[in-house]
Amino acid sequence: MISPWLWCPLLGLLLLGASLIDHPSLLKLEYPAYDQFLKFRKTLRNDQVVLIATDQSSRHTASGNLSDSSLDPTVIINKVQQLGGKTIALLVLPDDQKHDVSANQTLMNSLKIHQVIIPTRSIRNKNSSIESKSYMALISANQPLPDIQHLLLDRQNPLAHYLQNRPEVPSFPSPHLHPDQSLLTGHLIFTPDPDGKIRNQALLLPGMKQFIPSLPLQLALQAQGESLKNLRTLPAKLAGILQTPTLKIPVSGYYRMLFDIRPEQLPFQTYNVHDLLQGHLKQNAFRDKVILIGPTNSYGDNHQVAGYGNLSTSEMAALTTATLLNSSAPRRSDWAWLLETSVMFYFAILITLLIPRLSFRTGFALLLLFLVGWILVAAGALIMFGLWLKIVPAITFCLLSFILVRWHVEHQERHLHKQENYRVLAQRFQEQGILDLALEKALLIEPKIKSGKEILYNLGLEFERKRMPHKAVIIYQHLLKGGRFRDIKNRLKQLVKNEQTVIHSRDNNATVILNQPGEKPTLGRYRIEKELGQGAMGTVYLGIDPRINRQVAIKTLAYQQIDQEKLAQVKDRFFREAEAAGNLSHPNIVTIYDVGEESDLAFFAMELLEGENLGHYCQPKKRLPVIRVIKIISQVALALDYAHRQGVIHRDIKPANIIMLPTGQIKVTDFGIARITTSSQTETGIILGTPSYMSPEQVAGKKVDGRSDLFSLGIVMYELFSGEKPFQGESMAALMYNISSASYRPLADLCPKLPALCYTIVDKLLQKTATRRYKSAAILQQELLMLQKQLEKQ
Repeated sequence: MISPWLWCPLLGLLLLGASLIDHPSLLKLEYPAYDQFLKFRKTLRNDQVVLIATDQSSRHTASGNLSDSSLDPTVIINKVQQLGGKTIALLVLPDDQKHDVSANQTLMNSLKIHQVIIPTRSIRNKNSSIESKSYMALISANQPLPDIQHLLLDRQNPLAHYLQNRPEVPSFPSPHLHPDQSLLTGHLIFTPDPDGKIRNQALLLPGMKQFIPSLPLQLALQAQGESLKNLRTLPAKLAGILQTPTLKIPVSGYYRMLFDIRPEQLPFQTYNVHDLLQGHLKQNAFRDKVILIGPTNSYGDNHQVAGYGNLSTSEMAALTTATLLNSSAPRRSDWAWLLETSVMFYFAILITLLIPRLSFRTGFALLLLFLVGWILVAAGALIMFGLWLKIVPAITFCLLSFILVRWHVEHQERHLHKQENYRVLAQRFQEQGILDLALEKALLIEPKIKSGKEILYNLGLEFERKRMPHKAVIIYQHLLKGGRFRDIKNRLKQLVKNEQTVIHSRDNNATVILNQPGEKPTLGRYRIEKELGQGAMGTVYLGIDPRINRQVAIKTLAYQQIDQEKLAQVKDRFFREAEAAGNLSHPNIVTIYDVGEESDLAFFAMELLEGENLGHYCQPKKRLPVIRVIKIISQVALALDYAHRQGVIHRDIKPANIIMLPTGQIKVTDFGIARITTSSQTETGIILGTPSYMSPEQVAGKKVDGRSDLFSLGIVMYELFSGEKPFQGESMAALMYNISSASYRPLADLCPKLPALCYTIVDKLLQKTATRRYKSAAILQQELLMLQKQLEKQ
C-alpha cells in the first residue's frame, strides 16, 4: 500500500485534476511565481489610454476649488471633445449619487449624442428584458457545453466546466434605459483571485440569455471602430481567443483576460479634472485617445491588484483597456493544459522508474535538473511570449513524490538488509547444523524474495533429511505464502500424508526409515543409502560423503533405545570409542573418518569394507585351510599389538568384527566397547563384550588389559579350526561359569591333523589366568609367523 507505483500516480492525478480546475490551493502557490516572472517582461507603455481623475484631491488646487457646476459630466465630456477626445467612458461611482446617470434623462440624452460609454451595475432579472443594442446575442448563455470528445479535439481542457473561478451574476441597482436608447454600456466587475489579488477581468459575463460585455471591452472595440457584432471566439467558448478584424484578445476560463503587469508604472496616462477644466492641457491633447473619466481615490473604492498594489475601479478600467489595446495580455493557450499534463506524466515516469535506481544525491540532482529546466521553459514562455504555463503542480508533485519514493527506497533497503541478514544467518546456522536457530531466522524471511525462497527450500529439504518432517512442513507452508515454488506443494502433501517419512523407528532396531518417499535422510553431511546391518551398539548404514563422493559405513547409536538415566554414560562411552578409534591408523584396523551427534542419535563414519566377516567361515562345512587361518590370526595379532601399544583395548574380538577383504587382507572393526587405558575412570564392575568370546576377567568384571583380547582371539582361532565354540552353556550363567572355571574340549579331539604348534598356541591363548597367556600380541604374532613358515615348507 505504500508503494510509489500506487501513490505517485494517484498523487499526480490529484494534482493534475486540481490544476485543470484551477483549485484555489494550487493557485495561491502559483500566483507568486507568475507575478515574479511577469516583472521581467518588457512591454511598451500605451499612451493611447488616458484617465481623468475626478476625486476630491483632483478638484482642489492652490488657487482654489472647482464649483460643483463645473463638474457636471456634460461639461467634462464637452471639454474632452474640444481637446480631440472621441472614445469616452464615464465612470459613475457610489459617492457621486447626484450625478447618477440612471436618474438623469437630460444627461442620458446628452451622453447619447456624444457616444459615451457608461458602466452598468447589474444584470436584469429573468422577468426583465435587455433592450440595449450593446447586448447582442454573442453566444447563447443556455447553449450546452461541448462534450469531452469535442473538447479534446479542440484541445480544450476537459475539466473546464468545473473551474473554481466560474463567474457569478452580481445583483445591484441598474440604470433604466430608454427603449430606443443606443447608449453603450459595460460592466466594471473585477473578481479577486484566491489570494485576494486581482489579475484579470471577465470581458463577458453570462446573463440570463446573453453575455454582458465589460466596459473596457466596449472602449477597445469603439476605439478600433468596431462593435460587439464583430466579435468572434476561437476555438471554443471556454478558452481561446476573442477576436475582431483588428483585435486579438487571449482569454481563458469564461472569457477572462489577464492584466499586463508593469510594476515600474501604470500603462496609461492620468490627468486631474482641474487641469482639464482650467485649460492647462494642450490643444488636441486627447486626439486618438481613449478617455476614461472617474474618481481614483474614492472612499472604499480600492482593489488589491497584483504588481500594482491598491488601485481604484477607474484605474483598473484604464489598466484593462490599455492591456486590450496594447495586445499585451498574458494568455493561457488552449493547448497549455496538454503540455502541463505531458510534463506531469514525464516526471511520474522519471520518479517511479529511474529515481528508485539511483542514489539519493544523484536522483535529487537529476530531478532538480529536469525541474529547473521546466521552470526555465515556463518562465521563458511567459516573459518572451506571454504564455502562462503552470509550474506549481509539477514542483509539488516532484517534491512530494521524491520524498515518498526515497522514503520507500530507504525503507526497502533497510528491509532488504534485514532480509539479507536473516538469509545469511539461516544459511550459516544450517551449515553449522544448528537447525533450530536456522528455522527461527528462516521464518523471518519474506517468501516473496527470490534468494529467500532458495534458503527456505533448502532448509525444508534439510529437515526432511534430518528426519524432522514436522519442521519441514512449517518451512514449506511459510514458503507457500510467497506463491508456488518448485515442488513444495507435492512435498507438503506427501509430508502431511505421512508424518513419519523419515523418523525414528520404535517397532524395530533400525535407526532411520529408508523405504519412505521424499528426500533421503542424512546424518551430518552423509546421505544415507541403505542399511548394512546391526552392530553391538546400533545400526550400520551405507552412506555417501557428498564432498568427495566417497562411500562410508555409518554406525549409529539411537538415544531413544537407551534409558534416560544411562544416556549420558552411554554417550560418553560412544565418543570415547570414537576418540580411541580415531587415533588408530593401521592397515589391519578400519579407518574412522568422522564422528557427530544429532538431536536423536550419535554416529561415526568409517571406512566401507567389501568382504565377509569370519563368522561365515566358522561353520564346519566352510572351514578354511590351516595356513589361511594362521595368516588371518597373524594379521589380527598385528592389529591388536598396534592398538595395545596405543593404549586401546578392543574388548569385543569375535568373528563378526573381523572382516576378510577379497584380496585376503584382514580388517579389525568395531572398537565399540574399547576404552582408553590412560583414562582415570575405572571400569571395574562393568561387563562389556559378547558373552561367548569374553575372557574370564571380563566375566568376573575385573579390570582388563590387552591379554583379554588375546583370550578372545584364542576362541576365534579355536572356532576357525574346529567350527565349534570352546565354551558353551544352556544359560548365560552356565556360559559364564564355563568360561571362568570349566575346561574346554581339546582342539586335538576335534581336529587331530593340525600341526602340534597349533594346539600349543590355542591352549596358551585360552589360559584362565591372564599371566599364563602371551604377554603381548607381538609375541603371539611371532609364533604364528614361525608356524606359517613351517607349513609353507611342507
